[in-house]
Amino acid sequence: MSFENLSEEQVLQRLLDADSLPERTVRLERMDIPVKIRGLTGKQVFSIRERCTERKERRGQSIERLDEELFNVSLIAASTITPNWGNPQLLDKYNASGAEEVIKRILLAGELSALGDVVLDLSGFNTELEDVKN
Repeated sequence: MSFENLSEEQVLQRLLDADSLPERTVRLERMDIPVKIRGLTGKQVFSIRERCTERKERRGQSIERLDEELFNVSLIAASTITPNWGNPQLLDKYNASGAEEVIKRILLAGELSALGDVVLDLSGFNTELEDVKN
């Protein structure tokens, strides 16, 4: 059955069942470890983006700047199922206050960017929407 022919009840049921988020396991080649991540909701991504945006007033104008490194680190920390970046052994070894600090200290810049991109893909960014023609 084509999605255009779904009844209102079928659409409602699909919306009610939409609370499961997509997951993917990716391999970090340098360390040869699996990282299992899940997509984030729009609310979660928006909240992370807000936290990572600096706002300054300059000459009466408000200037916003997204801290991309912090944004990627925060996305990774929020979406990772395994490994536990906040494991006490990792916190101790890297003298870190939390999972985000561990991620910053372990992952290379390119790894941060690549994992952040996977999180965004799983979260529905870079998704093409199909127009419904009448």
